[in-house]
Amino acid sequence: MTIRSAANDASHDKDAFGEKRARKSESVYQDLMGRILTGELKSDSAMTEQSLAQEYACSQSTIREALMLLQECGLVIRKGYQGTFVTDPSLAEATLLLRLRINTEVAGLTEAAKTITPAQIAELRDLDRQFLEARRQRDVYACAEIDREFHLQIFRCAGMSALEPLLVRTLVMLQRITLATPRPDYSWTDPKIVQHESILDALEAGDSDAAVSALKSHVFSSVTLLAPQFYGQDTARLRAQHEPDLSPISL
Repeated sequence: MTIRSAANDASHDKDAFGEKRARKSESVYQDLMGRILTGELKSDSAMTEQSLAQEYACSQSTIREALMLLQECGLVIRKGYQGTFVTDPSLAEATLLLRLRINTEVAGLTEAAKTITPAQIAELRDLDRQFLEARRQRDVYACAEIDREFHLQIFRCAGMSALEPLLVRTLVMLQRITLATPRPDYSWTDPKIVQHESILDALEAGDSDAAVSALKSHVFSSVTLLAPQFYGQDTARLRAQHEPDLSPISL
């Protein structure tokens, strides 16, 4: 992944709280996130503010802001003078993250199905087209960004804004688990994943039960394909194992 150089933005760092430096720290944050999610940066390598500042040609305070954003997402842990390390989720954490995602998204989808409009569905279909194009180009990070935005847009239709930061962190951490390992070729050419389209078709038909079923199948088939070391190869068995714990809270 190409590092976004800050050479042309050196003057931005003169204002510690200026808008330009805020944009720079966001740029560094996005680039580091991409490098973490795609497995370029791993848990066994320490990152220091000084080394990253040199790499990105910017100030350490800009790097500090970017690392704080990564920490908020759960992607890194800061250990003082030892440096900053990429987090390494355990099997127990991976399982809990999956359950948390399903419970949160199912509750949101159930509510969203009551009010979602044709215009919102059209926007989601456009996102899905972008996702399919990114997959055709085998762009791991673009797929991750678009997929995350797709699911968040559905959740926003539910009007459950207090839970959105929780879902964002959950989605990012699951991508940390599923994307860091190089994927097999067939995951690009013939992925055995229930597609976004199935969720949208059910929403468009006003069938919330079918939408929930499609969402669960989409999530389970995705994590099974991309992270079998955590979630196993048998999607049906995995789903049956967790189904009792995945009923959404009645609203």
